[in-house]
Amino acid sequence: MCVRMYTSLYMKFDLCPVFDSLDKFARLPIGLRMLDEYPDTKQYINSLSVKIPSLVDDVIQSQSFLRSYGRKSEATYRSYRNEIERFLLWSWSQQEKTINQLTRQDLERYFDFAKKPPKSWISDSVQTRFKFLSGEYRINEKWRPFAIKISKYDRKKQIENSSSPNVSKRSHELSGEAMKICFSAISSFYDYLTYEGYTFGNPIPAIRKQSPYLLKGTTQTSVKRLSKLQWDYVLSCCEQAADQDSKYERMLFLVALLKSLYLRISELSVRKNWNPIWEHFWVDNEGNQWLKVLGKGNKIRDISVPSALFPYIKRYEAYRAGISSNFSVKDPIVSKNRGLGGMTSRQLRNIVQEAFDNTYEMMKKKGYREESIALQSATTHWLRHTGASEDIATRPLKHMADDLGHSSMGTTDQVYIQSDMKERAITGKDRKV
Repeated sequence: MCVRMYTSLYMKFDLCPVFDSLDKFARLPIGLRMLDEYPDTKQYINSLSVKIPSLVDDVIQSQSFLRSYGRKSEATYRSYRNEIERFLLWSWSQQEKTINQLTRQDLERYFDFAKKPPKSWISDSVQTRFKFLSGEYRINEKWRPFAIKISKYDRKKQIENSSSPNVSKRSHELSGEAMKICFSAISSFYDYLTYEGYTFGNPIPAIRKQSPYLLKGTTQTSVKRLSKLQWDYVLSCCEQAADQDSKYERMLFLVALLKSLYLRISELSVRKNWNPIWEHFWVDNEGNQWLKVLGKGNKIRDISVPSALFPYIKRYEAYRAGISSNFSVKDPIVSKNRGLGGMTSRQLRNIVQEAFDNTYEMMKKKGYREESIALQSATTHWLRHTGASEDIATRPLKHMADDLGHSSMGTTDQVYIQSDMKERAITGKDRKV
């Protein structure tokens, strides 16, 4: 079994991760040779194989499934990998069965388990599975199959107070949306295994139909977005910073772009199959300006660029041309200050986070205590929601859906109209009996 070192924060856990991140997984050979660089996992699989002789077939089938479904995108691979890996570890450790030996009753027990896993399976943060040490990928002792999501505000407080969450005292329960993903991933897995002749059918749809964890209908909640006051301060703070020091021009451009074009942070980041460059800003025959992006599901879309954003584009364009004599339309839209190439999602998030942090300090000094505290929980995605929520009242729903990259207007309606509980409550207060 895996040899583990434990801290006081983590309960005993002797299971091992199986599949690494996509960039490493994609280059591995098919079969058990994939474990040659992962000695801890290899030892774990070999040890379990004594009790469950055909377990290696589970590993090979799972690897093939992830190779097939992971081709679409890194996000798809990561989602399926997380669900399949949890499922395998549960089947091997809790049932001592391979996945093709599980009964319908076993599978029902798995979804009960996944809904509320034991605390030993839970980490207080998302961790990488492996660490590269001495030419090998060794297990990260802090990794767990499930992770509690702690708000940015709470995590900041923990850092400020030099405290850490006690995982052993915390409960964790998957949300309805998370359970939908769980059912969907395992169902796709069984469809694949059935096609390959490894299982005799897919019982998941029947189990899902009777599941108490998938409730029909939803309780609407407010979209997480900046208030008008918060956004005004974010923009003003970025403008002041850029006026005083040109190194903040990138920050100003980035927050204006994300909010005005309803962009996901990934749509401005460098990816294996897409590099956002200035050439992706284009003008049609009528003089309308657009930005071409690669969105979720590897779908390319064109987003209309509002006239109000032009000054910010021109301002950053002039800044870039001023610091680089070789600036061209082939350059990344948002580039590094040092070095070549575009930026990763993490790097872009760090820039936006600095903007939020600066705004928090300014609003706190101005006496906006509640608004500043709420801002500490803001993420880059709030900018997308802020722009869309502001514009939904004045633009046709179809136009909003196309610019947002929603395949259905129903999604846009649900997210930005039906779920706006604050406004709904205000208009509902004056109803008569």
